[in-house]
Amino acid sequence: MKYRALVLDLDGTLYCQFPVRAIMALRLAGYYLLRPHRIREVLLLRKYRQLREELYRAECEDFAAQQVREAARSCGIDAEQAERVITSWMIHKPLKVIEIFRRRKLVDAVKKFQQSGGMVVVYSDYPVKEKLEALKLKPDYSYWSNDGFINCMKPNPDGLKKIIAALGLDRAEILYIGDREDKDGMCARNAGVAYIDVRNFREENLS
Repeated sequence: MKYRALVLDLDGTLYCQFPVRAIMALRLAGYYLLRPHRIREVLLLRKYRQLREELYRAECEDFAAQQVREAARSCGIDAEQAERVITSWMIHKPLKVIEIFRRRKLVDAVKKFQQSGGMVVVYSDYPVKEKLEALKLKPDYSYWSNDGFINCMKPNPDGLKKIIAALGLDRAEILYIGDREDKDGMCARNAGVAYIDVRNFREENLS
């Protein structure tokens, strides 16, 4: 094989993100149209997503907890309630939709690569456990940006460098597959790793 290890982003890479977001937006609208007294929760989710973009640029520490706290405060919602709402809509409710829109050819190629002795690592800015189960993919290792020893968001390459060092990998033997040039692409190149956009991926890229 050309590469010894694959590093995969998750959201937008292992599944098609646009239809998932569209369906979830419709479900969100339908749910809260019947519950107008809880409209602040919609504002909470919007603020949460906005803060993720702001915080990754600021490269702040403890960003996951800070993101929830700031979103809750700005919308006047209790922090514990805010965390329940965010976890429900951002992680649990999309799982069935994610399963439907997984990139089957990529997932199948990854499984074949793994069966041939290659190492598969999933590295995301969001929690990965439940989504990987929905995608029916079992990587050798999985990490997300709030894992204790990573504690940074892409495109900061420090997290990827720590993963490479911890697993004893050679940068020349790694292919990073992602969907965002401004995050995944920059992260890979700044860590000295080959990168390919998932939309350009073909199984022959691995051999």
